[in-house]
Amino acid sequence: MTIENVELRHLRVFAAVARTQNFSHAARACGLSQSSVSTILQQLEASLGVQLIDRTTRKVVLSQIGEDFLPGVKRILDDVDRQLQGLEDLRTFQSGQVHLACVPSVAMRLLPRVIERFRQDFPRVGVKLSEVPRGTTMAMVRNGEADFAIANEPGDASDVESTRLMEDVFALVMRRDHPLAARAEVTWAQAQAAGLVMMGAQTGIRLEIRHGLPEGTPDVTALYEAEHPVSLLAMVERGLGVAPLPSLAWPPPENRLLTIRPLTRPRVTRTLHLIQRAGRSLSPGAWHFRRTIITEATREAIELEELPRA
Repeated sequence: MTIENVELRHLRVFAAVARTQNFSHAARACGLSQSSVSTILQQLEASLGVQLIDRTTRKVVLSQIGEDFLPGVKRILDDVDRQLQGLEDLRTFQSGQVHLACVPSVAMRLLPRVIERFRQDFPRVGVKLSEVPRGTTMAMVRNGEADFAIANEPGDASDVESTRLMEDVFALVMRRDHPLAARAEVTWAQAQAAGLVMMGAQTGIRLEIRHGLPEGTPDVTALYEAEHPVSLLAMVERGLGVAPLPSLAWPPPENRLLTIRPLTRPRVTRTLHLIQRAGRSLSPGAWHFRRTIITEATREAIELEELPRA
């Protein structure tokens, strides 16, 4: 045998012999026969070309080389055991973390319910949620930083896989005492005349509005702009204008200050997709989190259709 033939079983037997200083006790600890322990230890010494044990009739004693070798062996075995236990924890959902990238408007309503549902089944698996601009979500999936992303683009490139989640419809958010709240629905022209509070010109929501309006339609302009839907809702609450937002960014029905009205002529929607790297296997925790996203997105879409508009 050569040094390349040294295996973990050789190191485990050596460590057991060093700990017990007895071949019989070491054999019992390793679940082996005493002769097997002796043979494995001899193989290790032959591979290394050194004597690790000073054998006497009374007891087993480490040689000086064996004493020097033992701390390194313990570190190796401890590290291997930690790694194996870590894999077992991942397999049995006792640890691990799932990383999801998404735009802020998705994180507001859908993701909290997804994480809440996921925690019921896998309380020890953590979730890292990165709220990033539209263009960054796909990049985080491609470079492996995120397990997957929720985006409003299907990811046509061959290096990603896309699963359609839900359709997100735009409506107008306003104060309950706003004149437009008396209408059953509001046109984009009426919303523009009321003074719009909108996401920034380069955000995904703003681009979706631009693409959703018919060709030749004048682009809607904002009186005030923000980069996060939460900021828009705060401005609307202060009476600074009305805000066109997709359904996942709408205020909850129990909000006492704000309400929504359907936006028409035209009806603007966006389609959300779950993106992951093509050919990349997911950890058990990530796989179940992905399944939870799909399930909860379906439920969310149904509930949004049933939301009261008053």
